[in-house]
Amino acid sequence: MTTLTPLVIRFGAMGDMVLLIPMLKALHHRYRQPCDLVSSGSWTAPLMERVPAAGRLNLITSRRMPYFLNRSQQHLVAWLRNRPEGPVYVFESDEKSHWLLQRGNVRPEWICSIRDLPRHSGENIMQHALRLAAQTPPALRGAPPPGGGSLSVPPDARPTVTEADRRDCDEWLARRGGAGGPLVLLQPGNKKTMRRGRRQRATNIKYWPETAWAQVIRSVRQFLPESRVLICGSPAEQDLALAIQQQSACEGVMVACEDLPIPRLLALQGIAHSMISVDTGPAHSAAAMGCPLVVMFARIDPALYAPTPTSATVRLVVPAGNNPSAPMTAIAPEAVVTAWRELPAR
Repeated sequence: MTTLTPLVIRFGAMGDMVLLIPMLKALHHRYRQPCDLVSSGSWTAPLMERVPAAGRLNLITSRRMPYFLNRSQQHLVAWLRNRPEGPVYVFESDEKSHWLLQRGNVRPEWICSIRDLPRHSGENIMQHALRLAAQTPPALRGAPPPGGGSLSVPPDARPTVTEADRRDCDEWLARRGGAGGPLVLLQPGNKKTMRRGRRQRATNIKYWPETAWAQVIRSVRQFLPESRVLICGSPAEQDLALAIQQQSACEGVMVACEDLPIPRLLALQGIAHSMISVDTGPAHSAAAMGCPLVVMFARIDPALYAPTPTSATVRLVVPAGNNPSAPMTAIAPEAVVTAWRELPAR
């Protein structure tokens, strides 16, 4: 049978792309070829470079911009027209993804799309993606099965951290004075925090007060005095992290928002004692790296977006009474500390 290279289309945030990794691994096993990937976001390349199941990456800078004004869309269409036919898996429900495929002369009989595979009630996004990967394009129905067959155990979401990544992380920690003790990571920010305006605004549904984070830090340091607390985030979250550090009034608390690229973050999560986070991308990568994790959810069903839903190292914390309309500010610091203390040892 002719070699077939699967193509996956997914325009997701960092957490979405982490949860896509099992799908890429399943397709890699099935077709015996790394998956070409069409995506977006600056985080996607350094993450997918550490996923052997991911092959060529095509990044779209904007889907909303008209085609004739967006060079990345034009380059994608030109590449699709020259690409050999093969299975295409679209994990997007928007029309633009299918429009680009049509313009790239991809025949519909090669396409499997979630538009034809609705999510089951309570189904996690990772499980939905794996169910899509198990579909067979109409062009291949009745043909001999692809070489890899099906997997008896679903693949994990773990990226492959390189030896260079680990060495960089060790050297960075030594320079920052963070080596030598248990490392507890905190992720207080998210993409809504990075937007302009007051952090306490109603639209920032993942905001948890600086005073609450400071209380958690003090509890962690009291329970594990030899630990170092590292507040993670992007450069745009630096002010939030510094405010939390100041309010904690604790020694051994470091801020690492301006020098924490994704490879270093993954390496840190691979060795850290634990992580406490709001529901955001780094929480998903922490779970994928096997880092014991507490993650807070509010105004969203955690079953749908929980990091690696079958992981025994993840504790989910929601507002008291599991009130779906309660904000994240309704979560008590004591509940987070209790969940953290119940995490299994690494």
